[in-house]
Amino acid sequence: MRRVYHIGRADFLQRVRSRRLLVVLAIVAFFGYLVNVGQIELAYQLDRGGDLTNVAGTNTASFVGLKAAMTGSMVLLFAGFYLMKGTLERDRLHNVDQVVASTPITDQAYLFGKWLSNIGLGIVILTTLGFATVINHAVHGVGPTKLVALVGPIFVIALPLSALVGAVVLLFETIDRLSGTLGNIGYFFLATFALAGLQSAAGYAPNELPVLVRAVDLMGHLTVYTLTADALLTEAPDAIGVLPSFGTLSGEEQIFHYGGQPWPLWIFVQRVGLLLPAIVTVFVATIPFTRRSVSTASSGTGRLSRLETWIPSIGRSSDIAETPTDGSSVDSMSLTSVEDRASWSFWRLVAVETRLAIRGQRWWWYSTAAVIIVAPIGLLAGSGLSSASSELARRVLFPFAFIWPIFVWSELGVRVTKHRVANLVLSSNHPVKQLVAEWLAGVIVAVCVSSGLATFFVVSGQMSALLGIASGTLFAPALAIALGIWSGSSWLFEMTYLLVWYIGPLNGATAADFIGSMTTSVEEGIPLIFIALSVVLVGFALARRTMELRGTV
Repeated sequence: MRRVYHIGRADFLQRVRSRRLLVVLAIVAFFGYLVNVGQIELAYQLDRGGDLTNVAGTNTASFVGLKAAMTGSMVLLFAGFYLMKGTLERDRLHNVDQVVASTPITDQAYLFGKWLSNIGLGIVILTTLGFATVINHAVHGVGPTKLVALVGPIFVIALPLSALVGAVVLLFETIDRLSGTLGNIGYFFLATFALAGLQSAAGYAPNELPVLVRAVDLMGHLTVYTLTADALLTEAPDAIGVLPSFGTLSGEEQIFHYGGQPWPLWIFVQRVGLLLPAIVTVFVATIPFTRRSVSTASSGTGRLSRLETWIPSIGRSSDIAETPTDGSSVDSMSLTSVEDRASWSFWRLVAVETRLAIRGQRWWWYSTAAVIIVAPIGLLAGSGLSSASSELARRVLFPFAFIWPIFVWSELGVRVTKHRVANLVLSSNHPVKQLVAEWLAGVIVAVCVSSGLATFFVVSGQMSALLGIASGTLFAPALAIALGIWSGSSWLFEMTYLLVWYIGPLNGATAADFIGSMTTSVEEGIPLIFIALSVVLVGFALARRTMELRGTV
């Protein structure tokens, strides 16, 4: 147990020294402000004759405490995975894992220490949220500022979720296939589907909720429903069986007063019960865990081998470093001399960056990309220009075409840092143009993947959809390269882009529908807004590269 503590302590101290954490805590503190001023709502949405009514509580200390707890749960469930991830990779990068491997520390002790570090990070986030909630309630809240009512729900509801998310992070990091972009995407959808299970609780009164449904309440929706039901039904009797909604809500508003009440015992049992799957998950993570990355490179034969001559590293993970096996020494190697540094071509640089962008993906990525390109043409050949084929192309294939290249886009802006060639790029003749070429490489990939859809829309006469394609091909790489070069890692882009894509193109929220998957989005000019935003994002990326050249960062 002592070894577990010291491993967790060392990793936690390493994390709190990061400037990235300060930015995260500032954002979390801002959430504490939004909770108190009503920008983040916790309400029951009722459909009354076609009009949507949000039945929300007044901002008493007890109700704001529940809102803050839901906010903390949301942050940990959707952002906590990306914030906690990287602890094992950091040890491998700095060869700490080799030092640990030479000690008597077991795999279980090592991973449980990392798990404690993840929980510690969650505690820091929740403490910051609690502090901001108390301060802002004293300024903007209703009634007396009660410390326990404001902070208690945050830790009771959100802290056990931090332990569960921290365990899932370790499991994903120990599995090579899930340690990169695929795992980041997979976790996002896993968290989304986990929340979808709450729909089985709709229609039940609080005292009628099945035990199994209560057990899978990750964010605390059923906890809030149980605690506020009496006050809610006094003002809105028709709200029975309606689960609380959380976020930025629109519609008419009705108020009820919640002043707090004793918490049922099952809430504490359910929240503590989340520790059990968390502990089991950490033990499971010890099975695939290896302290040293193993090279899987091999000399392939057949069609895969011939394809590698055109697209190097196909079938191998780009995260696995290859080691030379021919025994050649440095003295026996030579470099081609550069006779004319002015003989360069920008478009040749773009071609090289494009080749770098698409190399290293696994075979299934190339296969699926090919299907995305061919599928719209198949719709034209099979179903013609029917309304069903148009709906399938616009609502299914269109959003999917702009999520699949995320495996390529996530490397933009971070590749030079990841492969430790930043100094070489900055000392070259055209470091700024290299960044522009890198962005254009991402645009080219987007154009290729969406080329089949573009053909479909032209043939079917949906010319307005081409504006959405233009927006998507410009915005996604621009967001990737801006967030990548500023953050130095891909997790911020992946998390941000997945949220925007899920809310907009996939679920049809007009304001975030940057590809215009809904005709109303195109009519309101949303793609044009994102095209303009793309220019701003590229400008931010170029500003960062200029600052790097001047040595001001």
